Amino acid sequence: MPAFRAATDADLPRAAALSARIGWNQLEADWRVFLDQGAVRVLDDGDADCLAASAATLPHGAGLAWVSMVLVRPDRRRQGLATQLMRWAIGEAPAPCLALDATPAGREVYRQLGFADLFGFARWSLPRALPAGTGIRPMEEVDWDWVLARDHAAFGAPRPALLRGLARRMPHAAFVTQDREGFVLARDGLRAPQIGPVVARGEAQAIALIAAAQAAIGAPVVIDLADAATRIAASITASGGERLRPFTRMARGAMPAANPEQNFVFAGPEFG
Repeated sequence: MPAFRAATDADLPRAAALSARIGWNQLEADWRVFLDQGAVRVLDDGDADCLAASAATLPHGAGLAWVSMVLVRPDRRRQGLATQLMRWAIGEAPAPCLALDATPAGREVYRQLGFADLFGFARWSLPRALPAGTGIRPMEEVDWDWVLARDHAAFGAPRPALLRGLARRMPHAAFVTQDREGFVLARDGLRAPQIGPVVARGEAQAIALIAAAQAAIGAPVVIDLADAATRIAASITASGGERLRPFTRMARGAMPAANPEQNFVFAGPEFG
């Protein structure tokens, strides 16, 4: 039986090396979120550069917990490690609903563990900025109360520490709408900066927020876009963007009440 254990600060470099080896975009700062705000389980098989396997849980209030970073180093796959880590996550997370974002490879595994499909989304590349919109301004400290309230309503659970932490990583790319209906955050990544979440009253407003964030970043970015956001997808395609990989949001238990139609771009599969 593999000797799984709780992660420590000393594991962060090798945890980041694991996600990098698999091709994901996380930095040590992303792993730090789970260590500080949730729980991380790892398998250390003595490799000096990279952990063998991992999983993390992140509570969003009392009603929802996110399961993520279920990663297995390629040479340790097909040994049942991911299933064992998922069973740990299910037992670890103290919430009536568990949710996650599944790759096509993981979707059937999660179904067998009681997770059901909610909706689809995809990661997109965005090499060039979308056409600039109007009614957008930089986020200020006084905006945080309503930004957190809008996110809670759209996402379905509170996550103030997560969002404030993301904003600190790229404060120049945090914008809000002048009517206080929408906002965008962004963060740095291993392969590219990532825009998200984007909450807005409609797709035109969401496009303006995305455009403002990317113009501030000044580099190609990635976003995780809801499949239902067809107008945004068309704008990204017209700007040379590409749909890279699909995901399915899944839940075990009843999701809290939310307004997902206002949550156009997500914080990432690791965060929800």
